[in-house]
Amino acid sequence: MIAILIYPLGYSFIMSFTRWDLSAPSQAFIGLSNYRDMLTNLGFQQSLRVQLIFSVITITIEVVAGIGVAVLVNGRLHGLRLARTLLLVPPMIAPAVVGLNFRWLFNGQYGLVNAALRFLGLPEAPWLSDPHWALASVMIADIWQNTPLLVLLFLAGLQSLPQDPIEAAKVDGASPWAIFRHITLPLMRPVIMIALMLRIIDTFRTFDVIWLMTQGGPGGATNLVTVNAYLLAFQGGAFGHAAAVSYIALFLSLLLLGLLYGVPRARRKLVRRA
Repeated sequence: MIAILIYPLGYSFIMSFTRWDLSAPSQAFIGLSNYRDMLTNLGFQQSLRVQLIFSVITITIEVVAGIGVAVLVNGRLHGLRLARTLLLVPPMIAPAVVGLNFRWLFNGQYGLVNAALRFLGLPEAPWLSDPHWALASVMIADIWQNTPLLVLLFLAGLQSLPQDPIEAAKVDGASPWAIFRHITLPLMRPVIMIALMLRIIDTFRTFDVIWLMTQGGPGGATNLVTVNAYLLAFQGGAFGHAAAVSYIALFLSLLLLGLLYGVPRARRKLVRRA
């Protein structure tokens, strides 16, 4: 743990306060200059905006779709055993393989998606060459791989819920939607919070799929914070700036987690006092 985790974190944190460039003859301590430069850098501001859009949209769709599919899979329908088995496939595939597969699926000339659109008589889409379509493409790849994991997590939560409140609501004549909204969702809140925590952390370290599909392009449309840090370090040689970008992303993810857990607790305390 010291060699693999603690030392790299500590060394990169120190690096973020230095002018650590391949072009410089030696390292020099410059304080918060790297952080100030990044916060005023238009490229980093764009990557931060893209990161927030990517995280909010993908997490929202994954959580909503995950809950919906988990409710369906938790029912008594034919073929559910096979469906539960197939849900294990996308999370088991390496992100690099997912990125390469979706890169070919969304290829403008030879991709299967545009071929299917042509077969159906629908207009083709510039999936990876247009800024808006490229961001949507990497979101689709991320949603495809990570939604089944949330489905399994929510399915485990649904199967562990106490049945007495649900049975009592059925006896009282409550509709399935009322039971889901007023009983199931409140009881599932701890599981949903864990899913949100895991996905917030994952989206702020997403790199493989983005790099293999678009390399942050076109025009920086998919340039997430991780991609921006990689470009700064291994193409620009500015390791100090790259370390500062990484720690800004870490701070933002921790801030989102703090708001996610802190605001509901503060609200409950205010309600109790009132």
